[in-house]
Amino acid sequence: MSEDGDLRDVVLRWHAGWVTARDYRSSVDGDVVTVRIGLPDRITETILLSDDPDLYADVAARIGGPSRWLTAPTSDRARTEAAAVAAGFELHPPEWLMSRALDDQLGPAAPDGYEVWLSGRPPVLVAEVVTAGGDPRALAAKGHLAVAGAGDADAVADRIFTVPAHRRRGLGSVVMGALTAAARERGARTGLLVASADGRKLYERLGWRLEAEMAVAHWSGHAAPEAPGEPLE
Repeated sequence: MSEDGDLRDVVLRWHAGWVTARDYRSSVDGDVVTVRIGLPDRITETILLSDDPDLYADVAARIGGPSRWLTAPTSDRARTEAAAVAAGFELHPPEWLMSRALDDQLGPAAPDGYEVWLSGRPPVLVAEVVTAGGDPRALAAKGHLAVAGAGDADAVADRIFTVPAHRRRGLGSVVMGALTAAARERGARTGLLVASADGRKLYERLGWRLEAEMAVAHWSGHAAPEAPGEPLE
């Protein structure tokens, strides 16, 4: 896991690639990043660059409102969840910020019956695994990656998924291998991503390491009830 100074840096770098991959706009104010998303159910997302529980509680209390999201590293999930609920936020299942040095190790080739298509417009790359037979080709797995940071040194993977009918065939590894190889060719040296619990298992097998647990929450308005006061009699 990252130390405090390193944690701020790695979260900031991940955020830079994430907003690039999704074509969002963001602004940084100290340890608080505001991302303007503009979707009906996700107008803004606030990202904290620190796992300070007091900062989390303060920001959660200030930004609550419809379609507001809050994402932050956490070293004390129970305390984070209590602060989120008190401010009307609903915490999602844990996610994980991960990193990996982009060495020259080759990713797996597509298995028989599949082929890989690489596309996108720099700095965003797109890898698709499609069925090799039939017309049109059926999408089996897909992922995005943004090259970002000073000197395009970071490769931030995003929205990696496998179509349910094609799971358990190693296609997620194929997508990641194609994306990271293309990013290396463009000078990227470090891979970053945020993974679900299931995704974490895949990425650990591929050599990614944990940087921090990430707490993702959206505002629901259902704040924890206040403790009852002292009885009048």
